[in-house]
Amino acid sequence: MVTVQFIDLSGEIHADTRGMSYFPWQGRLQAPEDLSKTFHLVSIRPGHSRGNHYHPGHAEWLYPFHGIGSLIWEVDPGQVQERLISGDSTLIYIPPGIAHALKNPGSEILYLLAWREAVGEAAITGPETVPHRIAQ
Repeated sequence: MVTVQFIDLSGEIHADTRGMSYFPWQGRLQAPEDLSKTFHLVSIRPGHSRGNHYHPGHAEWLYPFHGIGSLIWEVDPGQVQERLISGDSTLIYIPPGIAHALKNPGSEILYLLAWREAVGEAAITGPETVPHRIAQ
């Protein structure tokens, strides 16, 4: 079963007294040519959400680095899962076709990096993003 993955990056983050650095694409990006077209910085204000869509032919990567968020995704139609995300040591992989949304239940702005990667024929022939309201 293909599902959302939460990847612990604590062994890949380089930290010292100055702060941290992390190279999110090393060893993970299969289609580097997609990066310049799909890489974006996202902010979500407290009490708001973004998403409620899926990508038929694209996997999506999310790297939250400031604030608290709640990722909601549909495993199967009507079967919803939710997980609280925070900090800067988790990379999230959302496979093609999985409807998802991200909300900010915190008191400060949530910031994350996001990028999509083409996977299979649907990336060429279909739309990149399809609206899909997740029942909550």
